[in-house]
Amino acid sequence: MKSEAGTTTTKAKAASERHPLAVAFGAYLKAARIKANKSQMELAFDASIDRTYVSLLERGLANPTLLLLMSLAKPLGMPASELIAGFEAHLANENIRKPVIKRRKNEASLEASSDRPKGSRRSPLR
Repeated sequence: MKSEAGTTTTKAKAASERHPLAVAFGAYLKAARIKANKSQMELAFDASIDRTYVSLLERGLANPTLLLLMSLAKPLGMPASELIAGFEAHLANENIRKPVIKRRKNEASLEASSDRPKGSRRSPLR
């Protein structure tokens, strides 16, 4: 996105735009990091990644790759399979909400039930 001065600006993702699995993984990663008694900086150094990337993972703004899971598991003192299994157990305990998707009503079904206001050209989403 370009502003008037010609510089690029980025906006942070809103909480509603984050994928629920990424948020749940971030919560589990933070709990595992605290259990291992490590700071974000220590975990990032041991995993050979940037500290800000650990922060993005914990906030659910980034998705880890398989290589990243392998490099995160070692400093946490567990194999990657245990990291994923622990996340699955954590996921089962959490209540994941599905995003609400607004959909237009089918106009053909509205005409049949006569719920559509006569003479209105406005979208049902407004």
